[in-house]
Amino acid sequence: MTQNVRKRLFYILAALTALGVMIYEFLTPYMSDDIVYGDAVAEAKSFFDLFAQEYAHYMDHTGRSVAHFILRIFFFTGTKATFNVAAALTFTAMALLIYANVRGKKEYDVRLFALITLLLWLFEPAISNTVFWESGACNYLFTTTIIMSFLTLFRKKISGGIPRIIGMLLLGILAGWCNENTSGGLILFELIIIGYYFFENKKSFSFLTGPMVSGLAGTFIGFIMLLLSPGNYGRLDVLEEEHTGLMAMVARFLKITLNIKNNYLVLLAVVILSLTIIFYLTGSIAGFWEKSKSIILFTVLFFATCYALIMVPSSELRSYYGASIFLMVAACQGLVTVTDLITAEGRESIVSKLTEAAFSGIVILGLVFFIFTYIQQGANLARIKREFDERNTYLQQMADAGEVDVFAPRLRPEWDNRYTMAYVSDIEEDWHYWINMFYSTHFHLDTVSGVEREDWTEY
Repeated sequence: MTQNVRKRLFYILAALTALGVMIYEFLTPYMSDDIVYGDAVAEAKSFFDLFAQEYAHYMDHTGRSVAHFILRIFFFTGTKATFNVAAALTFTAMALLIYANVRGKKEYDVRLFALITLLLWLFEPAISNTVFWESGACNYLFTTTIIMSFLTLFRKKISGGIPRIIGMLLLGILAGWCNENTSGGLILFELIIIGYYFFENKKSFSFLTGPMVSGLAGTFIGFIMLLLSPGNYGRLDVLEEEHTGLMAMVARFLKITLNIKNNYLVLLAVVILSLTIIFYLTGSIAGFWEKSKSIILFTVLFFATCYALIMVPSSELRSYYGASIFLMVAACQGLVTVTDLITAEGRESIVSKLTEAAFSGIVILGLVFFIFTYIQQGANLARIKREFDERNTYLQQMADAGEVDVFAPRLRPEWDNRYTMAYVSDIEEDWHYWINMFYSTHFHLDTVSGVEREDWTEY
């Protein structure tokens, strides 16, 4: 395929991507928060009233002023068609930004761009919230596109005079002011990039350009403004958790881990297999690092952006949108790097290396799956034990109080797993059941009868 043909196909695919999203946007009505924000904007008498509305929103509700001001602008236009077109173009821009961050690709790589489009459509688990819901799209699609735009320019070590310095400062403020975990991930990215080049340049900051410095300052300014919103803390006050203290952090960690396992394991598998193959094809630690450092960088950003959510009591799956974009970059980079290395190898040596890589990759993937399973089922075992302890304490209290015929809750069914026999030895409704009689004898009661946990109200 000639370059001209690839170029035309590339532009056609980009246009089809935008068209496909736009059609779905037109088929999506206003929903949920759209109605509330739309009614609020309808009260604005002029465009400048939007600033006053957003200031009140910043003080009372949330610090995500960039996202919500974009949303207000769309509502102020008075027609959803404006948003529909803008969202389609922004989705396509996101795909192009992911494409721009994959190193070593050939020019106008249609196959790679098609893969990126498929990942955005098929492997974003909350796409209905992050793309096809106007409030959600402004909070995630639009803001993450701003973040990826800044990240791409910063990574290229953009240089220039006063206009670019001011431009990167302003773009940095916007990127830092988008949303908590993804903007935080962006700052981590900047610090990693600066640290890497600092040591690569023999502990010298000579690589820093004016736009990079102003951009870094801008992201910190925006991020601080995001976090200082009084509304953030008002929202945290109304969120309730089952646990407190250290157990609350453990519960949050578990939820994040399960979300990664349930929604991003396929992309993680691509990254792991890519890294394994790269290791065997390069044949040395130095060669592996040189070929895989970009993959590792975006994978680290993925995990950091996910686990940053441990700082809040509750988070929706759409909060992982920025993290998923980072992981898609890592996966695409891995596939491109592996393809380049394989095509560069001789046919005789490639078979043995790929065989070793495949075997090692399967083992590593098995270990990763086991770790996820171990964390998930370990948490379930802890929950089951808690139910046992609560029930035993209750039965003892009833016995001490002189009760003779006691009802007690059965285990919650959703925690059953292959690592416990608790459910095959749980009490039943019939007090004649063998395990029920064991409990009645143990606690010196006449009878113990089981009640479904959802119907239990005593504790």
